Formats: sequence, structure tokens, C-alpha cells
Amino acid sequence: MSSNNKGFKRKLKILIGSSIRQEADTLKHFLDSLDNLEKNNILVNYYFIDDNEESSSRDLLKDFKSRAKEKIIIQKENAVDSYICNEDTHHWNEKLIWKVAKYKNRIIDYCKKNNYDYLFLIDSDIVLHPKTLNHLISTKKDIISEIFWTKWRQDSSLLPQVWLYDQYSMIEKGREEKLSQRETSHRLNNFIEKLKEPGIYEVGGLGACTLISKKALNKGVNYDEIYNISFWGEDRHFSIRAAVLGFKLYVDTTYPAYHIYRKSDLDGVRDYKEKCLEGEKSDFDYSKEISIKSNISSIVKNFIKNFYSCDYRVVTGFEGYRYLSPHYIEKLSQSQDTIIGYLTSHKTICTADIIDLNINTEKIHKEVVEAEVRFSISSKEANTENQKYFSCSLHLKKYKDSLWLIDFISLRNSENKNILGFSLDNLLKAKERVAKSENNKLTLMMLVRNEENKFLSRVLSHSFKYIDNAVILDDASEDNTVGVCKRILKDKLENIVTNKSSNFKNEIYLRKQLWEMTLKTNPDWILCLDADEVFENNIINYIRDLINQSSFDYYSFRLFDMWDESYYREDTYWMAHKYYRIFLIRYQPNFYYTWNEAPQHCGRFPNNITKLDGCQCNIRLKHYGWSNEALRKEKYRRYMDLDPEGVYGNINQYETILDKNPSLIKWKEI
Repeated sequence: MSSNNKGFKRKLKILIGSSIRQEADTLKHFLDSLDNLEKNNILVNYYFIDDNEESSSRDLLKDFKSRAKEKIIIQKENAVDSYICNEDTHHWNEKLIWKVAKYKNRIIDYCKKNNYDYLFLIDSDIVLHPKTLNHLISTKKDIISEIFWTKWRQDSSLLPQVWLYDQYSMIEKGREEKLSQRETSHRLNNFIEKLKEPGIYEVGGLGACTLISKKALNKGVNYDEIYNISFWGEDRHFSIRAAVLGFKLYVDTTYPAYHIYRKSDLDGVRDYKEKCLEGEKSDFDYSKEISIKSNISSIVKNFIKNFYSCDYRVVTGFEGYRYLSPHYIEKLSQSQDTIIGYLTSHKTICTADIIDLNINTEKIHKEVVEAEVRFSISSKEANTENQKYFSCSLHLKKYKDSLWLIDFISLRNSENKNILGFSLDNLLKAKERVAKSENNKLTLMMLVRNEENKFLSRVLSHSFKYIDNAVILDDASEDNTVGVCKRILKDKLENIVTNKSSNFKNEIYLRKQLWEMTLKTNPDWILCLDADEVFENNIINYIRDLINQSSFDYYSFRLFDMWDESYYREDTYWMAHKYYRIFLIRYQPNFYYTWNEAPQHCGRFPNNITKLDGCQCNIRLKHYGWSNEALRKEKYRRYMDLDPEGVYGNINQYETILDKNPSLIKWKEI
């Protein structure tokens, strides 16, 4: 080599090949994308097999050849076979499949004979990102495809043209491994979501947009039929042969291509090209965008169809579970026997059909998607046939492992009135749910006993600033507790009742008594505080926003056990502030409330409120019931007297109440 040639690097020779039978409007976009490919330091030639039926498509190929600088071979064929291509799907027959395989093998033979470094085989309904070819070469893989996403049927989700096993399986699974339906769905979603992240991934099958190295070609990869394999499609036979010859198959997801699978997909080409050229947004983001709506649509359709259809003879109670978030699954688990009992006793047979579906991705940056659905239920209940119409608001949230799950459900009847609950039996009962979003009244309910010299004045003075009225049950106080309540609450005191004798040893009796007193005031929202609990000040600013909305029926908060005015306790047995507990609820007259019938620690509210939809709130509560030594000694004696075995509480916690050196953390205002 002469000194002038030192450092010279031969350009890679690339053959781009395609077997083409395509409508002109689709073919034009394919050829334009080939024109726009970046071809840095590579020499590109083309080999097209012209199997077109349309003369306009043949003319496009001729025009492409006439204006191109690269070498282009166009081999004309007679398009004697036909296949059905409509807005739903493509219908290929065996004869046509193996004719296309023969054409691809012809391109392979030409590539090998002319010593090309790579063959880039592409279907003619693909639109490529300009960086695709250079990027695939840079991966140095022997066989690698660029991903694209397709709705193989109009009502299906967008899926990739790559797979893991067999005909088109995308579920990672051992040969003898048995998977539940939920785990199957979980693994499928994992695979799909992984491919939406930019990267290179090993797969078991690929096609339609594939770069193949000289090494792989010379070793014998091709599209010949493998006679003892029944899998449909030449790409399956290519992939299996490649694996047998020792080659790994890969997919790249950095620059997803666009697939014009049906005429309606032409509408998205301009948007795809603009996003490619803008460079402001990665094409990976674009791929995610175009797939999210389709994926959500499929999830919602399947959920409505499965969850709100029923045949009482085979009902399990698990229909639609895989589409729901964990907290909805928990709600269903609590009600499963009730739901099944209703459906079987009414001999319910019904079918849900979607009428209209709208997907809103405005909050996608928060990993939330909203859906509005109108659907009908055709039912046969106790030999009576009828059809009812409903609408539904759904929020879907992106959970771990990139799963989209339904995280909020709000049902409405044909008159657009909210329905109480979300399960099928709730829908069929069609009990109206109160969902007032303005001018809601906030009622404080409180149980008191001998609170005059403790924290009652502070608690009531603070709550007076944001409540509308109050209901107080005094459990036979021996001091001026009632007087304090009347003095501070003034005209906001809706009702106060004093028991003649104390029932403190039977807390459930008192809680239910207070509940019934409160319901007599026709409350909208009920706030239940004990006489030693105070919200931080920002509750005053946010309380109206919390209660004047239509989505949620309860709020849970964190309660901090103050050990003095400035410090709260945190250790193994003192971590109430780590959990959210319900303090604020919207009263639902048509909801059947139940209680934990325990004499102590029964809960301040009915125990089935969590079957309704609620929300966690970050506003905090201070609990002063342990905040001085006298109170701690008093409570210790009371718990040991009322619950010496720790049947209703935690005996280990009782024994730590009087610890000399507890672990304390300073309260910080936020």
C-alpha cells in the first residue's frame, strides 16, 4: 500500500432489497424514506422485485431509478396471484407466502454473488427513520431488525414484528413452566413495555425490516421452507434456520419505523416524518405515543367486556381482575362473596358492549391516562330481558414493570347520575351515588369525656375555622367538657348529647351512637376527630378543594403521636405516621355500612368504607394524647384495665408506653 493510501478504510457495500407489490400512495412513502436515509461512509445499491399490479406503482419504481445516484436493479415479475388487504387485516395464502420467500432468496443470492457486506431487507409498506441504516450497521450484529408497531387487526393493540418463541409468542416461559393467566399477562406486558425503551434486545423471531451480515448470508441463512415445521410465514422459517446455524437474533428500538398496514395508517405518516425531522422529540417517544392510546383502548375494551359481562352458571368473581390496580383488587376481594351471591341468586346473564370510547393522554407525563366509555348491558335476570346504558370514567396508571392498570372507576347511569360502587352487582342495582362537587357541608363529629383541662379547647378552636357544623357525644363527663364545646363551637354546634352513664368500656356502642346522631343532621362530609387531634394549619386552605369534588368518597391522613409539643415518637411499636387512616368521608345514603363489632379499637368509622373510592392526603395530624407523662400513665392504666391481654390492641405497645428513653423525632413544619 502506498503512503497516500495509509489509513484508507473501504466503504461498506450495502444492498437494500425489497419484494414489492404495493399501492402507489404507500409505496411513495417507502421510497421517499429510502431516499432520505443517511448513508455516511457506505455504498448503497438497490434490488427491487417489481411484483406490482398497479401501473402507477411500477412508474414510481422507474422514477426512483431514474433520479437515484445509486445502482438500482428492478426485476419485473408478473403479478398473477392476489391477496386480500382491507382495513381490518391482510390475508395471505400459502402460495403467495412462498413466492415472496423465493423473491427474498433471489435477493440473497445476488447479494452473496456480488460480495456485499450487508443486506437490508425491507417490506415496501415501511417508512424508515433517516438514521436507521447507519445505526443498525453500527450495532455490529449479524442479524438485527428495526422495530415497528402494528395493529394486526383493527380492534387489537399495537404489537411489534418480533417475538420470542414459536409462531408469535411474546411470553418468556420455560418448557415445563405453567403460568396463571395473571402471570401470563404480566410477562407479556413486560416484554411489550421493554421494547418501548430504546436499546438492543435478543429475540426469537423477526422480519420485515432486517439487516443481515455477509457472515450470516454465507453461512446459509435464507427463506426456504423447512418441511417439518408447520409455522406459518417465511419469517418464522428464516428465524429458526438462523438460530440453528448459530446466530442470535436482535431487535433495535432506537429508531422505530412506521408501518402503513392499512390505508388509514397513511394519516400518521406526516406526523411521523415531522417528528423524525424535528429532532426535538426522540422517535422512541413517538413510538410510545402512538402505542399508548391503542394499548389503553385494548385494555379498556377488554375490561368492560370481561368485568361487566356475566353468566351466573360459571361466574368466578375474578373476571377482569388482571386489568385492575392492587387497591381495586383488594376492594373486590372484600366483596367477592357478596357479588357472586347477588349474581347467582338473580341468575344473571348479561353482556357488555362498548358504544363509544375516548382516550385522553394529556396527563401521560404523570403516567396517568383517562378514558371515557359509553356502553350497554344486555341482561337476562330472573327470566327478564332488558338493555341498559351506562357511561364510565376510568383512570389508568402506569405501575411497576410498566403495567397499565385501572386505578379509578366512576359509573353513571343513562341520566348521567353517578352510581354507587363499581362492580357488576353495583351496576345492576344502580343505586345512585352522591357526587356533589360544590357547596358541600363539612360536619365534625367527636366523642368526648372529661376533656375540659386537656386539648379540647385547642382542637375545637382550630376546627371551628374550617367546619360548618359539629355533632358531639359526651360520654358522661364529670367536668365542664360540655360547656367548653358550647362556648367555642357556638352556633356551629348542631347537636350535643350527654350520656347519663359512661360506656367507655364499650367503644363500639359509643361510635355507633355518635354515627347515628350525625346522620340525623343530613351531612355531606363527616370529619371524625378525637378531642386530642389537630390538623396542621394548611387544612384550612385546602379543605374546600378536598370536599367539593365528585371523584372520591373518603380521605386518609397520617397521624403523628406527639410525645411533647415539639417531638413525636417513632420506633417499632410507634409508627402510626407511616400509615394513612381515614378521618374524612362523604356520606353515601345508599351505601350499606358495616362496623367492626369490638368493644375496644373498633375504629371511628364503619369498617367497609374502603370499598368506596378514596384518596390519600399529605396534610398531617398531630395526636396529643401521649404528649405528657400524666396522660401516658392514665392511658397505660386504662388499657391494662380494659384490655389486659392485648386482645383488641397490641400488648407489646402497651408495655412501651412508659419507656424512659423513647426514640423521638422533632416535628418540622412543611
